[in-house]
This record gives sequence, structure tokens and C-alpha cells, in this order.
Amino acid sequence: MNKRRQVGLDVGGTAIKAGRIHPSGEIEAQLQIPLPKNGSGQDLLESMAEAASRLHVQDALGIGLPGLLNRQAGSIEICPNIAAIEGLALRDELARRLSIRPENVRLENDANAAALGEQWLGAARGSSDVLVVTLGTGIGGGLILGGELFLGQGLAGEIGHVKVRGKGRICGCGGIDCLETQASATAASRRARERNLPEAVPGDLELLTQEARLGPGPAAELLCEIGRDLGLGLSTAVCLLDLRQIVIGGGFSAAFDLLKPGIDSGIREGVWGERAGDIRVERAALGADAGWIGAARLVASPL
Repeated sequence: MNKRRQVGLDVGGTAIKAGRIHPSGEIEAQLQIPLPKNGSGQDLLESMAEAASRLHVQDALGIGLPGLLNRQAGSIEICPNIAAIEGLALRDELARRLSIRPENVRLENDANAAALGEQWLGAARGSSDVLVVTLGTGIGGGLILGGELFLGQGLAGEIGHVKVRGKGRICGCGGIDCLETQASATAASRRARERNLPEAVPGDLELLTQEARLGPGPAAELLCEIGRDLGLGLSTAVCLLDLRQIVIGGGFSAAFDLLKPGIDSGIREGVWGERAGDIRVERAALGADAGWIGAARLVASPL
């Protein structure tokens, strides 16, 4: 690792989370900037440049972004939640604004960035093989193999879009019965409403989880079922890659204790032989900071 201080940005649907990390791994500074409502692509670029400038970026910057990347062009091809940045030359534009070399601006999918963050300073610290799953509006995933982020041709780790038993529900990707139609925070809210649970509040699972923690009942049963569906989806990665560690992050991981029994059950059901007992499923340690920390990790090695 070199001696530069690493600056990372995590660009979400409503805000940019950012920070600077000392080469020792110590967090030196953090900030959050709200994204301009209905802002243009140029407005968003200005907000990203402002965040990096306030953190005194030196000669390199890492950025985690939602959506499908074009790494060669340094742009985002598809970004449903922030459509204004689709097609923009993000890498080149930010480099120009910050007076750094374009090749020193590194872009990565936000779930992959979160995986790097957890492997560097979080629950998977030092792990050589781990799947980091982000549960939120959808389900994202980042895959670390042999101690390195595994990208394949760009779709590696997309655990949210493996197929599971379902009722023919259409996913945001256009597919049918993807895992995120059954086990994301969005899916949990929908499934609670379908059961007419009084705690079902669209977009807010806090009441549902509070009720589930009171003891056995419909709310606890639903979250266990959702966990089982998630575990079945995760078992495909275990069977294919022989993974022994899975880390669960994202906003819906706040219900990890309620999901965990179901997750374990689903993995036991889906994994062949006795190896299911060796698989560690843990909650992420970095919370909302995982994305920007992982983005900073992108520039921790010599470029």
C-alpha cells in the first residue's frame, strides 16, 4: 500500500457519503452532502467534486455508484435511481474539476465498493473469500475471491438477480422471480401488506421489526420466511463457489437478528452435504460507511 491518504465517495439516491482514510486505516474525516433535487447531471458532478474538494483529495479518488458501469469509458450506462448521470463522462469530468489525472479516478459499483470496505476494515476484515450482500430497496452483492474483488465481465456478485421460487413477480431488472422480489426491504414491505399486517407501512419496516421482536407471531414468522428465501438464494453462491463466509449489510440488515434463523434454514436446505454448518453468516460492521470506505480502498494500492 502506498502512503497517500485515500478519499472515497459513495453516491446514493439522495446523498453523497464521503470520507478520507489515513494509510494506516484510520478514518480522518467524513461528510455527507445531499444530492440536489431534480438536479441535472452537471449539478450532480458539482456535488461530487465539492465533496472530494472538502476532503482535500490529493491525486486519486474512488467512487462507488449504483448501476451498471462502463469501466473503459469511465461512465454509468444504467442508473435507475439517478438517471441524470447516465452516459456522463464521470471519470474525465471529475478529473478535470479536481485537477487530477483521469486514470486516477476509479469508479466501481456501490455493492462492490461495500464488499471492499467490509473486507478492508469491517466484518470480513482479512477474509480471502466472502460474499457481501446489501439488503435495501433491492439486493446487491460484491464478491471477494482470493483476496481480490472479482468482477468477471461486470455482473459478478449480482446475487439479487438469481431466480428463486416465486409467484411470477417482475423485478426492476425486467426478470421474473429474482431474489430481490422476495427478500429485499421493498419485498418485505409488500409481503407484509399482502398479509394485512397492521405494522405494514410502505417503505418503513421499523414497526414490523419492532413487532417481531416482541415474540412469536405473524410479523416474526414473515421475517423468518423472508430470511429462508434469502438463504435459498445465497445457497446458490455457496454451492458454486464453496464460500464459507457471507456478510449481510444494507438498511434491511437492521433486521438481521430476525432474518438469521430463516437464512440458516434456507442455506441448510439449499447446500449439499454437511458443509452448511461451516458457513458463517454475519451482519456487516461498517453500516452506511461501507460504500465510501470501499471506494477509498480502490485507490489504496499504487495506480
